[in-house]
Amino acid sequence: MSTAGAEADAAVRWEREHGRGKLETILVCSLVGLLIAAILTFYYERIVLEAKRSALKVSLANIRLSTDLYRVLNDRYPRDLKDLLAQRYLIPTREGTIFNDQYLKDQAIDRNGDLIDPFGAQYRYEPTSGQITSSTPGYQDW
Repeated sequence: MSTAGAEADAAVRWEREHGRGKLETILVCSLVGLLIAAILTFYYERIVLEAKRSALKVSLANIRLSTDLYRVLNDRYPRDLKDLLAQRYLIPTREGTIFNDQYLKDQAIDRNGDLIDPFGAQYRYEPTSGQITSSTPGYQDW
């Protein structure tokens, strides 16, 4: 028997006795990688949902404050939320200075120009009471 043949037999024998083959190692690493990816996907979805919920709270508060400010300055609520997007307001802050800004800027809107919440649904607005809610199922009472 040659030395090369003896070395090959010794390598095969060592693999059998002491460790796994390359295929098994690749398989285990792949399974561990898939498990980690599944866990990360689960946490990513949870983080995205929490971010959308937080953004909805902030958005609703901003829109409600804007409608209240509109009511104070104009003695009525706006006819619809598009009025808040189109109009600006002026408030005297100190003697000789005026604060000029839009009611709602940096809010998400759809193709029709309606305000949408972080979940992609339109806000519901009641112009007689100024009540604003989300139309996303599960978040109507926020």
